[in-house]
Amino acid sequence: MHLKSILLAAGLLLAGVAQADTVALWGFNPDRTGTPTTKPTYTDHGGAFFSTVGNVTTTFASQSGSSDTTAGSSALNSSGYAAQGTGDRTTGVQFSVDTSGFQDIVLTFDQRNSGTASAWTALRYTIDGENWVEATTFRMVRDSVFVKGLGFDFSDIAGVDDNANFAVQLVSMFAPNTQAYAGTSNNYGTAGTIRYDMVQFAGSLIPEVVPEVPEPASIALTLAALGAMGAVVRRRKQA
Repeated sequence: MHLKSILLAAGLLLAGVAQADTVALWGFNPDRTGTPTTKPTYTDHGGAFFSTVGNVTTTFASQSGSSDTTAGSSALNSSGYAAQGTGDRTTGVQFSVDTSGFQDIVLTFDQRNSGTASAWTALRYTIDGENWVEATTFRMVRDSVFVKGLGFDFSDIAGVDDNANFAVQLVSMFAPNTQAYAGTSNNYGTAGTIRYDMVQFAGSLIPEVVPEVPEPASIALTLAALGAMGAVVRRRKQA
């Protein structure tokens, strides 16, 4: 895991992110009918969507051990990842978030791997909806337990703020410098699952630019100057 991600997970509250506004949140809580859903639990202005990458499919499972302590809640279980030695960074989940009106975007999430799931996950992002850039990677070293507060700070990346086309992907990747997946705690297998919960995008509102109101003294001087100009014009006409 990159140092920036480690520091983010360790110092999120100290950095003041707790005071930021939530742009979008996926808690995978039941909807009004009592059915778990991949629709965002909260979104500031409706521009938040979930989808899968590659042939990945999703089901709902227990959120026990995640940051979500809401009774009756759930987490999202993903499966159907690529066969060993194929599909590097092509299978996973995607979260699209309209950040219009927001800046200093920060992503946090909880992740739980099964033993045969890929230990390595890549976080990729797009600012145009088409081209993807790798932001960081995460390595899971334990299975069957949630690792809480993983994340990445996008505040230094140009184009993420105030962007209707922003999206991220969490995709399985080959172990670094190899051509194969490494299992979390056992040999990698396509039956491996990765579970996510409390996927949150936070940011701060972009301040509105308020037109500067002239000082009363400046207004008076301007009016006086206009009056003087008017007097000169009248004298010229009279001449």
